[in-house]
Amino acid sequence: MMGDEFDQPAGETEREERVKRLVLSAVSRCGACRRRYHLENFAIVGHREHLWMVTVICERCHTQGFITAVIEGHDLAVQDANGGPLAAEHTPAADPVTTDDLLDIHEFLDEFDGNFVSLFARNHPGI
Repeated sequence: MMGDEFDQPAGETEREERVKRLVLSAVSRCGACRRRYHLENFAIVGHREHLWMVTVICERCHTQGFITAVIEGHDLAVQDANGGPLAAEHTPAADPVTTDDLLDIHEFLDEFDGNFVSLFARNHPGI
């Protein structure tokens, strides 16, 4: 099962926790009932390079969300003293999104058939 910490290489679970914290900082409430999300409401579906697929389920209304996040410019190996992500002033600034970036994601989405297993299996044989 993807996301099961026992099936992941050492360090991958910590990396996923940091990604979930970054996503939670951007998506903090349910769009349907406005309940505040908690870290445990998020699950990593998978990732490919800087593209992360994350699901979230509201514990109040059970609305499910799917988040695609491009995470660049964040050192996922760095934590503050409390184990959380560093404050924004301590993280390197990401380059602005360019027209080429938008065209790349547009082309990707045009060709993507929705099969995440196939997408991630390309770089991770055995999935």
